[in-house]
Amino acid sequence: HFSSTLLITYSIGAFACFLLHAFFAFPVVLAASIPAFVASFIPSNEKLAHHPHATMYAGCFTGMCSVELIESLWALSLICLIGTLLYVSSIRLFSGFGGRLGGIAFTSVAIFVLTRQVLM
Repeated sequence: HFSSTLLITYSIGAFACFLLHAFFAFPVVLAASIPAFVASFIPSNEKLAHHPHATMYAGCFTGMCSVELIESLWALSLICLIGTLLYVSSIRLFSGFGGRLGGIAFTSVAIFVLTRQVLM
């Protein structure tokens, strides 16, 4: 339940941002800030704490990626899965460090792009 909720919120952030800038020509920073702003109003509970908000913010960072790197929504879905796995595996690892969410977004896209290059 915990990981699936985080995958959903990561994906919402990534897809919302990506669709806003790739298909509706929003400036990329505005496209990331709109879903992040909306996410700030989502109530949290004790079990999930701040994690759904954080994964949605990380997803927004991921969604800022260039359409030249993310060629399909399937690719974005795979990147969201990689990003969620990185987030869950690093919850205790990078606690209190700044830049963690952007780092997760960058690493998930880099893993996808590098893997795609090796396999093709």
